[in-house]
Amino acid sequence: PRLPLTTSSHPQALENVNVRLRELYPQSDELFDILLISHNHAQVGVRFINSINHYGLNIERFCLTGGNSPIGYLEAYNTNLYLSADEEKVQEALAEGIAAATMFSPGAGVQVAPGTKQLRVAFDGDAVLFSDESERIVKEHGLDSFFEHEKKNVDQPLSQGPFKGFAEALGRIQRKFYAKGERLTCPIRTYLVTARSAASSGGRALKTLRSWGLELDEALFLAGAPKGPLLEKIRPHIFFDDQMFHIEGAKEHGTVAAHVPFGVAQRRSRQATPPRD
Repeated sequence: PRLPLTTSSHPQALENVNVRLRELYPQSDELFDILLISHNHAQVGVRFINSINHYGLNIERFCLTGGNSPIGYLEAYNTNLYLSADEEKVQEALAEGIAAATMFSPGAGVQVAPGTKQLRVAFDGDAVLFSDESERIVKEHGLDSFFEHEKKNVDQPLSQGPFKGFAEALGRIQRKFYAKGERLTCPIRTYLVTARSAASSGGRALKTLRSWGLELDEALFLAGAPKGPLLEKIRPHIFFDDQMFHIEGAKEHGTVAAHVPFGVAQRRSRQATPPRD
């Protein structure tokens, strides 16, 4: 997968995956590739190079667009994931069909959960891996209608969300390790961390993943409980969610989180925001 980052997200863990892949598949070119992409002018690249060398990061690809939006270049770079601190750019990328999210680091005074050599990626379900179709029912008709709808449609797969393709890309790399008998020592681990309840609405989520052939390592159904404490135990390198209160909860517990501005929750949020003078 190609990962253009405006801020690098634990590239050491990505490099660890690449090292292991090269050991098992010396001729394989299916590796993690980090691209630094910016609307800055070309001469700023010297500063980027100095910073990258200072921190010992393995980032060889730059895309400096001299004031133009970089989003048009993402498809040409075969991008699987775009991360930025600029929500407008993230929304542009999502509109182009590319998995994208706005990065947030834990605030000042909050200790960042220590990373692991194993790359750990945690996904929310609705409006991230899945579409927002079920979330719309919650927002418009309440939880009881949602539970009834999910039970009625338990065997009907949910439509795909913006991060299905990225999760599948991770899964393809995981299967390369499984094929060599390294399931238990695979350097990638993926998680579904959802506010859904297991008994009343979890079945449809799991059956949807199965229908896609997408195997996540762990599925955690929280039934509306806060996600932050559990994320602190998981210690993912990054957590993706469409709702800012879950992002804030993750940050409070030292997790690097990325907001996916997709689906009905974003429209409701904008409607609730008072106009500025």
